[in-house]
Amino acid sequence: MSVLRGAEADYDPAPSPEALAGQRPIVAAGVVDGWQQGPVLESYQGGPLDYRVVMKVKVIDALKGVKGRDSIPGGLVFVELDQGPVIRDDSLSPEKWKPEKSVEDFAKSIPAGTRVMVFPTERPAHEQKVHDAGGRLPAHARLMSVPPQGLVFEDPLLAQQKSGQSALVGGKEPLGVAGQSPWLEPKTMDELIDRLRRNGFSE
Repeated sequence: MSVLRGAEADYDPAPSPEALAGQRPIVAAGVVDGWQQGPVLESYQGGPLDYRVVMKVKVIDALKGVKGRDSIPGGLVFVELDQGPVIRDDSLSPEKWKPEKSVEDFAKSIPAGTRVMVFPTERPAHEQKVHDAGGRLPAHARLMSVPPQGLVFEDPLLAQQKSGQSALVGGKEPLGVAGQSPWLEPKTMDELIDRLRRNGFSE
């Protein structure tokens, strides 16, 4: 999932999945439903543009804050993520520099159907000026943002091997960022879902 790990974040990690779930308004597990271009923002005058990409997640297991929320129409969560750095090209003005990773690169690295758990919140309005709004969203849908620990994927190859090795992978940060923590105890997405349900997160 290195396609999502563009920069290190300075934050206080939640010690367990249930601790993070308690801090977030929405917790859901499902599958990646595709990718689309996100907003393109102005960074500073004369500087390159700030590109975002959007991961669509189809909710299968609603654990917290999903049911009855108008901003998740059809059970789809739209997670805005940093698209990464741009390619410097001194033959062009900086606002014409393009991102190193395309939307297709994200779709190839994390294809549709990949199991994922998200801990999102509705994203506030962008502070930067919006140069391009990106792909359209369904009516009432809102872009979501996730904290550094707020994306957990299940590697399908590791899940099939049944070798005892964990099939779970942190999207933005390694699951073991807090050391030998409870984050490392679940080995599959089903185990992670069951753990949160046992701790009272279920709709």
